[in-house]
Amino acid sequence: MSQNLDFNINLYTDGEMLFNILKVFIRDYKNSTWPHEIERVEFAKKLLADALRAYEEGIKAKEERIQQGFYIDQDLKIVEDMKARLDYWKNKYYELVGEHL
Repeated sequence: MSQNLDFNINLYTDGEMLFNILKVFIRDYKNSTWPHEIERVEFAKKLLADALRAYEEGIKAKEERIQQGFYIDQDLKIVEDMKARLDYWKNKYYELVGEHL
Protein backbone atom coordinates (compact mmCIF):
# COMPACT_ATOMS: atom_id res chain seq x y z
CA MET A 1 0.00 0.00 0.00
CA SER A 2 2.72 2.51 0.85
CA GLN A 3 4.12 2.33 -2.67
CA ASN A 4 0.89 3.93 -3.88
CA LEU A 5 1.55 6.88 -1.61
CA ASP A 6 4.87 7.92 -3.14
CA PHE A 7 4.99 11.43 -4.56
CA ASN A 8 7.60 12.70 -7.01
CA ILE A 9 8.65 16.16 -8.10
CA ASN A 10 10.67 16.76 -11.25
CA LEU A 11 13.50 18.94 -9.95
CA TYR A 12 14.44 20.07 -13.44
CA THR A 13 11.02 21.54 -14.18
CA ASP A 14 9.68 22.28 -10.68
CA GLY A 15 12.78 22.44 -8.49
CA GLU A 16 12.94 26.22 -8.31
CA MET A 17 9.41 26.40 -6.96
CA LEU A 18 10.03 23.64 -4.42
CA PHE A 19 13.32 25.19 -3.29
CA ASN A 20 11.65 28.61 -2.92
CA ILE A 21 8.75 27.24 -0.89
CA LEU A 22 11.08 25.40 1.46
CA LYS A 23 13.38 28.43 1.75
CA VAL A 24 10.48 30.69 2.76
CA PHE A 25 9.14 28.18 5.27
CA ILE A 26 12.55 27.64 6.89
CA ARG A 27 13.31 31.35 6.98
CA ASP A 28 9.95 32.28 8.48
CA TYR A 29 9.80 29.56 11.13
CA LYS A 30 13.40 28.71 12.03
CA ASN A 31 13.32 30.79 15.21
CA SER A 32 9.98 29.47 16.41
CA THR A 33 9.75 28.03 19.89
CA TRP A 34 6.65 25.97 19.17
CA PRO A 35 7.49 22.25 19.10
CA HIS A 36 5.28 21.50 16.09
CA GLU A 37 6.91 24.32 14.09
CA ILE A 38 10.40 23.21 15.11
CA GLU A 39 9.55 19.71 13.88
CA ARG A 40 8.26 21.09 10.57
CA VAL A 41 11.34 23.25 10.07
CA GLU A 42 13.60 20.24 10.63
CA PHE A 43 11.56 18.30 8.10
CA ALA A 44 11.80 21.19 5.60
CA LYS A 45 15.59 21.37 6.08
CA LYS A 46 15.91 17.65 5.44
CA LEU A 47 13.63 17.83 2.42
CA LEU A 48 15.60 20.74 0.95
CA ALA A 49 18.93 19.01 1.57
CA ASP A 50 17.66 15.76 0.02
CA ALA A 51 16.26 17.61 -2.99
CA LEU A 52 19.54 19.48 -3.54
CA ARG A 53 21.51 16.23 -3.32
CA ALA A 54 19.16 14.62 -5.85
CA TYR A 55 19.56 17.65 -8.14
CA GLU A 56 23.33 17.32 -7.86
CA GLU A 57 23.12 13.61 -8.71
CA GLY A 58 21.08 14.53 -11.78
CA ILE A 59 23.81 16.91 -12.88
CA LYS A 60 26.47 14.23 -12.39
CA ALA A 61 24.46 11.73 -14.44
CA LYS A 62 24.04 14.27 -17.24
CA GLU A 63 27.79 15.03 -17.14
CA GLU A 64 28.61 11.32 -17.43
CA ARG A 65 26.44 11.05 -20.54
CA ILE A 66 28.18 14.09 -21.99
CA GLN A 67 31.62 12.59 -21.29
CA GLN A 68 30.52 9.46 -23.13
CA GLY A 69 29.73 11.60 -26.16
CA PHE A 70 25.94 11.54 -25.89
CA TYR A 71 25.07 15.22 -26.08
CA ILE A 72 24.20 18.20 -28.19
CA ASP A 73 25.36 21.75 -27.58
CA GLN A 74 22.15 22.55 -25.72
CA ASP A 75 22.96 19.80 -23.20
CA LEU A 76 26.18 21.59 -22.28
CA LYS A 77 24.25 24.81 -21.67
CA ILE A 78 21.64 22.99 -19.59
CA VAL A 79 24.32 21.43 -17.37
CA GLU A 80 26.06 24.79 -16.87
CA ASP A 81 22.74 26.43 -15.95
CA MET A 82 21.92 23.60 -13.56
CA LYS A 83 25.33 23.92 -11.88
CA ALA A 84 24.81 27.64 -11.42
CA ARG A 85 21.38 27.04 -9.88
CA LEU A 86 22.78 24.35 -7.60
CA ASP A 87 25.52 26.69 -6.37
CA TYR A 88 22.92 29.38 -5.72
CA TRP A 89 20.70 27.04 -3.72
CA LYS A 90 23.58 25.52 -1.77
CA ASN A 91 24.54 29.04 -0.72
CA LYS A 92 20.91 29.78 0.25
CA TYR A 93 20.83 26.56 2.25
CA TYR A 94 23.98 27.62 4.11
CA GLU A 95 22.50 31.07 4.79
CA LEU A 96 19.32 29.50 6.17
CA VAL A 97 20.71 26.57 8.09
CA GLY A 98 24.33 27.52 8.81
CA GLU A 99 25.61 24.18 7.49
CA HIS A 100 27.18 23.18 4.20
CA LEU A 101 25.73 20.30 2.24
